Order: sequence, then C-alpha cells, then structure tokens
Amino acid sequence: MAPRRASIGSKDLGNEAESIAQVLLYEHGYNADLHRVNNPLYDLAVEASPPFNVSVKASRTMQHVRLGALRSVMQLSTGNFVFAFMPKVGHKEISFSEGLYRLLIVPADIARDDGVATRKSYLEYRGLDESYSYSLMVKGTSRREHQVQVWSRWAQFEEAWHLLPPPVPAV
Repeated sequence: MAPRRASIGSKDLGNEAESIAQVLLYEHGYNADLHRVNNPLYDLAVEASPPFNVSVKASRTMQHVRLGALRSVMQLSTGNFVFAFMPKVGHKEISFSEGLYRLLIVPADIARDDGVATRKSYLEYRGLDESYSYSLMVKGTSRREHQVQVWSRWAQFEEAWHLLPPPVPAV
C-alpha cells in the first residue's frame, strides 16, 4: 500500500518531511519504512539493490541543510543518502502541499565530508578550537568562500534520483 502524504498544516516539519520523502520514494518505485523513533541517524530504510538508508532534513525558510551534531554527522556512511528539503528558490517558506519545496539528494558520505570540512573552515574563520560545539550546517546563504564552494557543488544534487540504487523489482 502506498504511504499517504502528511496532513496539510503539520506542526512538525521534520515528520512531514519524512512522510513526503517516503511518498516520493514510493512514486519512484521504492518501498521505504520509517526507522524506529529512536534511530539516532537515519529516518528511512529503503528496499533497493543494495538497500540504503535516508536521513531526512528540512528547513522551513532558509536555503541551508542542518546536518546535526558532529558525532552524528561522522556516522553518515557510503551507500546512504541525505534528503534535504528547503523552500523552492524564490519562495520565503517551504510548502509541501503546494509543491513549493526544493529537494537535494546528497550521498551521505559527501554530506559527512562536506559538513566536517565546513565545520573546520568555520572554526578557523572564527578562531575557535575543536572543542566548540554546534550543529553542522551547509548554507546557501553564506558569503564565506568555502560555504559558497560547497553549496555550488551541492546544487548538482537537486532531484538527483539517478544516484539511488535501483529499486527492488515488484514480485
């Protein structure tokens, strides 16, 4: 049975984004199940050849991806993906019900490596040491050269369905 889209006006953007990701995967021929609530890293387990996991991220108003704490980001692994939802370019706020969203499908190892490199660049820029802790982000709004380079690279991942392994054929 096909997953259902989240209700319009959902108060929890993260849960709504997970539901939309699950529906989009289904529309592309995949079966995807939500991981248990306490999974620290991935939100969806996807049947494919080979199977993969998806970490879903959503930004209500900004062109950025908040990846999370360094400890979590370091666990993003090859063969998995980050689905990053944000407002469609030119719009102030994301709207799933109106299709006003942008989706980046970023290989998890690239998200990990770029997130860690962006953190290092930020710490150097601010003169902070490695003990400084914050949520790692890749921003499309930053003017810092490293962030601009990473974001321009990430633009190639918009709607990058072709990067996913093939779905398991229906029986």
